[in-house]
Amino acid sequence: MMHMRAKRIAFICIALIWLASDQLSKLALAGVAEGEVLYRSPVGLFDIVLVHNTGAAWGMFSGAQAVLGVVSVLVCACIAIYVLGFAKRIPWVGAIGLSLVFAGGIGNAIDRFWHGYVIDFISCAFVDFPVFNVADIGVTVGVVLFIISILIEGREVSDGTADQPHCN
Repeated sequence: MMHMRAKRIAFICIALIWLASDQLSKLALAGVAEGEVLYRSPVGLFDIVLVHNTGAAWGMFSGAQAVLGVVSVLVCACIAIYVLGFAKRIPWVGAIGLSLVFAGGIGNAIDRFWHGYVIDFISCAFVDFPVFNVADIGVTVGVVLFIISILIEGREVSDGTADQPHCN
């Protein structure tokens, strides 16, 4: 019971911290013109350049802000229900991953509803990749962590260690 409660609290705290980081990073760009380069990496790793993204990654679904925002909110609601309702069954790594996905989804949904576009600003200078933001980092890292948690659980089930007591 204590582990379940701790996982729920961790989910909420991590999500709130990541969401605040995302929104504060975007707030710091207030008054910056779209396309303006604020920082150019001297070694060519990344640049900070403001982009207003009216679609999803790689410009897919451009102009479908309301639909993308609603889908984000619905997915985040499902994640919250899953983690908060079934915390006992979710490994810690999975709960942490889902908290990052949740925060990233909510962060970008806020942008879509408030501004009509997502505020992106991190540009990889060394590779042709879409400009992204802190919320996108949370979604990407969160999905990877959740997949790792599924693989760990699968390994524990297949080698017979799933029934042994462990901290979840």
